[in-house]
Amino acid sequence: MRKPSRLAPFVALLILGAVVSSAAFWYRTSETPPWGGKNSVTLLEKGKIEPRSQKPKASDFEDFTFLTYNVKNWLISSQSPEKSAESKAAVIRILAIAAPDVIGLSEIGSRNDVVEIQSMLQVEGMEFPYIHYTGGVDPVRHLALLSRFPIVSTESPNPRIKGSRHSMQRGILDATVEISGRNIRFLGLHLKSKRIVPDFDQALLRIEEAGHVRKYIDGIFAKTPDALLVAYGDFNDTTRSLSTRTIYGTYRTPGYMNPIHVKDSRGETWTHRYAVQDSYTRIDFVTVSRAMKRHVKRDVSRIIDDPIWETASDHRPVLVRFE
Repeated sequence: MRKPSRLAPFVALLILGAVVSSAAFWYRTSETPPWGGKNSVTLLEKGKIEPRSQKPKASDFEDFTFLTYNVKNWLISSQSPEKSAESKAAVIRILAIAAPDVIGLSEIGSRNDVVEIQSMLQVEGMEFPYIHYTGGVDPVRHLALLSRFPIVSTESPNPRIKGSRHSMQRGILDATVEISGRNIRFLGLHLKSKRIVPDFDQALLRIEEAGHVRKYIDGIFAKTPDALLVAYGDFNDTTRSLSTRTIYGTYRTPGYMNPIHVKDSRGETWTHRYAVQDSYTRIDFVTVSRAMKRHVKRDVSRIIDDPIWETASDHRPVLVRFE
């Protein structure tokens, strides 16, 4: 075996020194010049990047919560006795605990009934200075929107269903709320109930009403394709019914209204108990436009199942958080 040369370690050291010296020279000639030196040119000066603000930009979308609730005959009705004081107090307690920023209500009687709710919430420390109240051909039951934020505009959709001898029973509530400079448009709905009537087929009327709503929504998107739109309320039918799917529109199209899937604390999804049939179904919905969908905070949105829900109404409210 050939013995290694005694000069090998010295040769290795010479090679290593040469490499280190070369690297040091490259580093000195290629490193970024000191800030403020006469030869220093920043990317900012070259216009390659934008100057960074000293303060973080304020969010252009303020967080808020929305609640839809059929409060069951907050009115004097010939079909049922006046809503009891106990039931009214239960509704207010549920609203106070949920603490929404905007509330969409159905089965409201007169404007005075809305003012009563507003006053009772004020006693609980909840201020809703802005109200919109409307209805359809039903002289008894109406729709209302209460908001902490300004209602900047409203529309009065025609309840008459084109091509039909019928009109929408409770109409369409259309109100735009300004939240931190953003206009959020709310469409409140309460379609025909499943209660059998002798004059017409309740299911067919509900489908006609849904078609009327869908055409109205299409009209909104035709003018404002990126509308921040929330369509909500008591649809009086399940998620796979023809009337409900008609309101949604065609899936994966720009005008599709996305239903927000929510559950209660036990993972159940029903919102209404129909005592006559002892059935529990999901008929209350919040749907949103494509532009609004990305703001939905699903993990905190829910169906409220406070133990006193049945004292308050035969419906359970749906709460959705937007961020």
